[in-house]
Amino acid sequence: MEVETNNNNTVITEEIQKQNHQGTNSPIKLKVESNIVIVKSTDGIPINNDNAEKRKETNDDNTKEAKRLKLHMPATEDTEIANKVDNLESSKLADKLENIAKTQSTSIATAVQKKAPQSPKKRLQLDANNADSDAKKRRKQTKYMYGNYKNYYGKRFLDNVFHDIRLDVIDTHKELFKDKILLDIGSNTGHLTIEIAKRYGVKSLVGLDIDRKLIKIAQTQLNILKQKENATTSKRAENKFPFNVKFIYGNYVLDDDVLLEVQRPKFDVILCLSVTKWIHLQFGDAGLKQAFRRMFLQLLPGGKLILEPQAFQNYKRRKAITEQIRQHYNAIKFFPTEFTEYLLSPEVGFSKMELMGVPKHCEVGFTRPIQIFHKD
Repeated sequence: MEVETNNNNTVITEEIQKQNHQGTNSPIKLKVESNIVIVKSTDGIPINNDNAEKRKETNDDNTKEAKRLKLHMPATEDTEIANKVDNLESSKLADKLENIAKTQSTSIATAVQKKAPQSPKKRLQLDANNADSDAKKRRKQTKYMYGNYKNYYGKRFLDNVFHDIRLDVIDTHKELFKDKILLDIGSNTGHLTIEIAKRYGVKSLVGLDIDRKLIKIAQTQLNILKQKENATTSKRAENKFPFNVKFIYGNYVLDDDVLLEVQRPKFDVILCLSVTKWIHLQFGDAGLKQAFRRMFLQLLPGGKLILEPQAFQNYKRRKAITEQIRQHYNAIKFFPTEFTEYLLSPEVGFSKMELMGVPKHCEVGFTRPIQIFHKD
């Protein structure tokens, strides 16, 4: 068979043996061109085209019949292969299901083994581990129950050099500190306390905090400053910085209100900066009110209380530190918006309040007004 292509028409030429009109066998050619069958002899003589067309129609009919039979015929070799593939996939699926069942059985058996009775020694060991874990959680919760965060003042840095933004406000009233005796309640690691003593020429300054570790850090910093000063000064002056500063560990809230009767005035200025929330949460309404009364009693005539109270919305984040704090939080009826009225009431005794200023800080929570309460 020969295949020729001309002008996008496919020409198929096939030589076949056919008896010609002379009774002899000679090769002829079948040519399909433009869907018309042309039959020629090898000599190029056309043979009856009508017969050729009939043969084409017959071939087309045979093709259609074959397709029809293929659709309705019983399983052939192709369908048998397809069935074998289906059987193979079914077999694989069955194997997978069997493996899953075995895995589940193994897991169940393992779980049963884990729930097997344990020896008393093992149970005691597990109980001890659980107790240690619970103790660690409790220690973590109670570590900062007084707001004694070591890096608390670090949150007030505006650059790498230490600068508490509250100093910008305090600078506007520096005359309050010159040659005065100061108490700083909640002095933390002592950064702000030391800076106030250094800047404003105070007569003496005591930093008080309820956390021994923070007091130790503050005292260490102070000792370094004292050593440097001793190295450059032959004579130590007790009333000069840094020798006029000291740090004390203690709780400002008294065990009983009756102890207020023995309080005596000794300070010109008392600083209570960002501490009221922690006194409030730890000791409740009664504890904070007692602390306010003690501050008044410890101030000399003409003394000043410099107060930076936290807003009540800042309490919520810390209410779950301990169960006692939670109870105090839920029982609060004395809110920060009422502090000024209480401090100016006869129960405490301050004569007036003035706004010292509001620090500018990038964090909203640290933008709190600083107040001055005057004692006559």
